[in-house]
Amino acid sequence: MALQGTLETFALPDVLRLLASTKKSGRLHLTGGRGSGSIWLADGEIVNSEAGHAPMADRADEVVFELLRFKEGEFVFDDDAVAPEAGSPAQVDETLTAAEAMLDEWKSIEAVVPSLDGWVSLAAELPEDEVTINGDRWSQVVAVGGGITVGGLGEILALGELPISRTVKELIELGLVSLGERPDGAPIRAEVSPVFEAAPVFEPISFEPEAAESAPPADAPVLTVVDDPPAELSAFDPDALVIEPPSFGASLTDEEPAPPAHAAVDTTDEDDLTDAAEIARQLANLSPKAARAVAAAAKATTEEEREAALAEVDDDDEPINRGLLLKFLGSVNG
Repeated sequence: MALQGTLETFALPDVLRLLASTKKSGRLHLTGGRGSGSIWLADGEIVNSEAGHAPMADRADEVVFELLRFKEGEFVFDDDAVAPEAGSPAQVDETLTAAEAMLDEWKSIEAVVPSLDGWVSLAAELPEDEVTINGDRWSQVVAVGGGITVGGLGEILALGELPISRTVKELIELGLVSLGERPDGAPIRAEVSPVFEAAPVFEPISFEPEAAESAPPADAPVLTVVDDPPAELSAFDPDALVIEPPSFGASLTDEEPAPPAHAAVDTTDEDDLTDAAEIARQLANLSPKAARAVAAAAKATTEEEREAALAEVDDDDEPINRGLLLKFLGSVNG
């Protein structure tokens, strides 16, 4: 169906009701002195809409309200057009009812706030000694700051023409702000108050782990076997090992610092450090029975006694390097 004409001869509500009653699908496009707008229909229901001059109007009734304010213009219906993004269908009659109610409200608002270019500033004095406002209202007052246009305030609060004009009207009626002409040199769009600025976005920082070295660093922890471990161990007891952090306070000289009196591993020998790391790994994986065997081997005074004690390690345990462990235990008791 080819349908086109002017709003002076065929009002927008009549056009929409005709399209709804005939269950038409397509796009109704309007152009006029206020800009342009489109309404997409599917089987006579509104599935999308937009008003170019009111980008914050995102509901169908808000868009239709904006288009109802066209005092003159032209329209054309394209039944081949498809909505770019179809939303939940809205009934034409219900949408028109809500939009026409907004239009009636707008007439009373327009008498107080006639233009988005009006200059909003804080009132010099309050109408009463005390005025109680809620958090939302306080945010609106803060956004006004040292002065701003109605349109600029709407941008800060993310409100379209009708809701921001309604808000300014309410602030005026509360005696919190006044409306006048924009001062010479004042910007049409004031800077956003820090209260309304978006929180900074921090880009995640990725850390690449350093490649593992073949041997532990020279300041690796020192392992020491306690001479008198507990008699019974339900699992490998970490108290049987003392892990001492490296000293970071030593001066950097050509002389090598003397190791602690109880040190079991010479931290200046990379081979011994490698052995110590391997021993620590094996000890951490021992079963309770194997841990008791190692503790007994640590107390042994001869190599034969150590061999006999280590023979108690179950075959089910992870294989251990007995030669390395015997060397380590020999250095402890040596």
